[in-house]
Amino acid sequence: MLVSAINTVEIHATQGRSREVGERVTHMLDVLNSTTQCIAYTLTADNSHADHWIVSGYWPSFAQMQAHFSHPQLNGFMELVFSGAISRIHFNSFVIETAEEGLRRVA
Repeated sequence: MLVSAINTVEIHATQGRSREVGERVTHMLDVLNSTTQCIAYTLTADNSHADHWIVSGYWPSFAQMQAHFSHPQLNGFMELVFSGAISRIHFNSFVIETAEEGLRRVA
């Protein structure tokens, strides 16, 4: 399956709360991988900083990625921020190609 869009979340855990954040985010990704149309959600640890991770979601279409942003499981990121477990978080998304562009190129 082709990837048409990617979303990322860069997470910096508060010192001493890395394990808690890692466990919560891993659980969130398990739920998202089984309840969304995402091709895959992955969690990548920063080898030089034990309290930094990047979550990446790979989507078959921009519309599917955009629709998932209202998924209730994503509230978990804000809960971690409000609890003080995350000191910094950065969201980003990238559109590689919309389905319409792919169809035009093939035609």
